Amino acid sequence: MSNGSKERAKNYLKNLLKNGSQEGDSEAELDLPPWYDEQLFKRGQRYFSKYRFVMTSGMLAGLIAVLAIPSILRVLICTGQSSNALTAYRRYLRTIFHVHAWYFQPIEDRRSKLWTSIAAVRRAHSRSSRACQRRGAGQITQKDLALTQFGFIGFITLGAHRISLNDDDFLEATSHMWRVLGYLLGIKDEYNICGSNWAESRERLDIVMRNVYRPALEKTNEEFYHMTKALVHGLWHVNTMLSVNANIFFTKRLAYVKGYEYYSFDYLEGENPDPQQTSHYYDLSLWDRFIVSYGLFIVTYLHKYSIVRWYFNFRVWIMDLFMYYLPTVAIWKFGFKSAYVRIFRPGGTAHELELSLKEE
Repeated sequence: MSNGSKERAKNYLKNLLKNGSQEGDSEAELDLPPWYDEQLFKRGQRYFSKYRFVMTSGMLAGLIAVLAIPSILRVLICTGQSSNALTAYRRYLRTIFHVHAWYFQPIEDRRSKLWTSIAAVRRAHSRSSRACQRRGAGQITQKDLALTQFGFIGFITLGAHRISLNDDDFLEATSHMWRVLGYLLGIKDEYNICGSNWAESRERLDIVMRNVYRPALEKTNEEFYHMTKALVHGLWHVNTMLSVNANIFFTKRLAYVKGYEYYSFDYLEGENPDPQQTSHYYDLSLWDRFIVSYGLFIVTYLHKYSIVRWYFNFRVWIMDLFMYYLPTVAIWKFGFKSAYVRIFRPGGTAHELELSLKEE
């Protein structure tokens, strides 16, 4: 990275942490930005089908990482939407369904569920922000929105080279798509973690990962573990291969937290292995070690082969079908009414967020 790029990234981070923590929603009209590129956006949508398995895994790690950001964690605790397995199951399924709407619904049709979803999420952010601000938990700021945006794009793009995903168009198109989504969700361009092209996006993502996420994940607390446990135990009813400690290991490894290395290349440029550093891999149970070893072997060495990619993408597609139409494990645990999650009503309008707190 050139000196100019480093300085630009530093200025972005300084502005995000200082000024971005004082501002809420951009209040911009729900309309496409002037720099929107339709073909690039649509290519970004199509890449989800090609890399569904690793993109879904990267987003899960991103959702866990977001829980390490104190200001975001306070709001999540305040809303009471994800503090136990049931509420987390329902909250994160809604999140998954919204992301599916963004990837699979047409953006050129203003009546499509993509636009309905975006509007519903923005209203939910507004209600949550106002309610939590009244209760002393703080509002949802531009900083929080941008750091949450990192959760959806950061690890899969910054870590693409670690899984031999050497696809420049994927990085460019995915970056543009999430820049557009960030704009629609109320993030100002100056705070948007995705810049005008992949090169600028990479600068912003990288400095945020190094200076915000890595330090936060190095010093996680009991609240982080409790909320992560709820998240993983909730989504276990979708994928029974999930494990709290294994998924925390995956997340901290992606953020280059020391002690969570697995391969010899799990170090940032300029950093070398510390012979005195304890490997937290050996703190895991045998089952968690198996999950970590199995998962990392697949994405690192096998995912580059089309037939393997097709197989694991197909598995995720099947899980998504069951998650929507027949959530068997969730029905067994939570009952029919709670197991079925919908973000749209039969007529196509969106369900509004129900906060688990008393509105004042």
